[in-house]
Amino acid sequence: MPQRRVQDFKNAKRHEIFEVVNMVKEKPDFLSASQLHGLVLKIGMLAYLPTITTLLIIYSRTKNLSSSLTLFAEIINKDVVTWNAIMTACIKNKFFEFAVKFFVEMVNEEEKFDCATFVIVISALSNMRDLRKGLVVHCLSIKMGMISDSILGNALVDFYAKCSNLSSSECVFLEIECKDVVSWNSVISGCLYNGYPEKSLLYFKQMANLEKGADSVSLSSAVAASACLDEFSCGQAIHGWSIKLGYEESRHLSVSNSLISLYSQSGDIDAAEYVFNKMEYKDIITWNSMINGFALNGKISDAFDALHEMQFIRTLEPDSVTLISIIPLVAEFMLLREGKAVHSFTIRREMGAELSMMNALMHMYFNCERAKDAEQIFLNIPKKDLVSWNTVISGYSQNGLCREAQFLLKEFRSGNSECSLSTLLGILPACDSPNSIQFGKLIHSWEVKLGFVNNIILVNSLMYMYIYCGDLVAPFKLLEEIPYTVDVDSWNTVISGCTQKGHFWEALNAFKLMRLKSNIIHDTITLVNVIPACGNLELTCEGKSIHALALKTSAGQDIRVQNALITISE
Repeated sequence: MPQRRVQDFKNAKRHEIFEVVNMVKEKPDFLSASQLHGLVLKIGMLAYLPTITTLLIIYSRTKNLSSSLTLFAEIINKDVVTWNAIMTACIKNKFFEFAVKFFVEMVNEEEKFDCATFVIVISALSNMRDLRKGLVVHCLSIKMGMISDSILGNALVDFYAKCSNLSSSECVFLEIECKDVVSWNSVISGCLYNGYPEKSLLYFKQMANLEKGADSVSLSSAVAASACLDEFSCGQAIHGWSIKLGYEESRHLSVSNSLISLYSQSGDIDAAEYVFNKMEYKDIITWNSMINGFALNGKISDAFDALHEMQFIRTLEPDSVTLISIIPLVAEFMLLREGKAVHSFTIRREMGAELSMMNALMHMYFNCERAKDAEQIFLNIPKKDLVSWNTVISGYSQNGLCREAQFLLKEFRSGNSECSLSTLLGILPACDSPNSIQFGKLIHSWEVKLGFVNNIILVNSLMYMYIYCGDLVAPFKLLEEIPYTVDVDSWNTVISGCTQKGHFWEALNAFKLMRLKSNIIHDTITLVNVIPACGNLELTCEGKSIHALALKTSAGQDIRVQNALITISE
């Protein structure tokens, strides 16, 4: 055969094989990848860079990164596309450190790279949340004159936002000359990710004013921001705009999921259900959002019905988020049987070892007055976090196991762990008798040491603790020490505590001091606690005065105040 025809035959064969390679790339599996590899090797096309690069990608898509790495090592003359392909393969398989190492190798070997290379390595560093290395890559891209590329700019906006450096993210965004929808989406979602929903909405409004075409990402982020800010009317307006743009609830998952959360938080569970029922396809986030919505609105049976339908009708397995939405509902309504069923499910699905799950289950068992079951979970936690300790300390206190709570706090402190506000609030109910006064004073000293002196919630709890331990001087001293932060709850704490412990004169004195020394107006709780003090001391005249005081405000119409007044008249 003439030489020219031989060459034409080889080129035709190469073209056919390359078409086969591309077909396998669309729906790859390990068997077809191996067979293709053998075929390419047999006809001598393994040296052809486009073929070997595509084969490398195929292996990575079958989750066989080791084969991709082996193949890459065999390539002698690598080009920028090959390097980009292996870094992308590492990222797809969540080996982000490997991708960065390949980039460092490129730099050290003075290999040529393009904008795509920078975008890929920034993506890896974004997943690693490695701000320092990202700054180096950013500087390198400026030095190479590639920073004007909008795709790279978008990647940097997202990178800085995920590294919690929102100011740098916004600076990069402002420097992008040709902002596209991805640019706007990156800064909108970045602000939301960093806890600035008001900024997220502001950027969304700017985007809308510029008549940029919002997509499902920007719309779902704006709806989520509205929910965070309790701007439900704004969320409804965005809902209407999304329908106008063609992003109807039935076809766009991210928008619909955000809307379900928005309406659930606003208390309009019917609207949330309407969006949910209209959806053609539902993913795990959709079901979790709806179940959480039912839980937020106290619809217990609906939440469990949705969980049942999700499992047995839709054949979609609940994940840890689903169960953590259900468990607090079980705990609140003390549904022990349902709680045990959820616990069993977590064990069967091998989710019981997750720390957040174990903490939630402990809280549920304590609420259901099953301290031993909660304790067993606590003992099985290999690496306890602050939430674990706070949950068990608070649980012991609530279940009247005061000595156990105090002992556990000492054990917790012996590990040199810092107490949080929740730790102190959890242990204070365990100091409920004169025998606990010294331990209560120790907690008070920790509160001062940790800088919670002006935290009114903790001060109120301390006053309640002192009254229950029989020390009536300390609460009034605390009221004098924090005059600017004292609120009606602080006075109510002292008055109700004194009344409940039979210190009726002290309750009346506290009420008089409240009216004389502060500008705080009493409420229903104040009157409900001070009226029985008058009754027990048989002070009819003072009782009538308080009755007259109640009639001057709306508190006089409260059924609890009226019941207390009936009792005093008897």
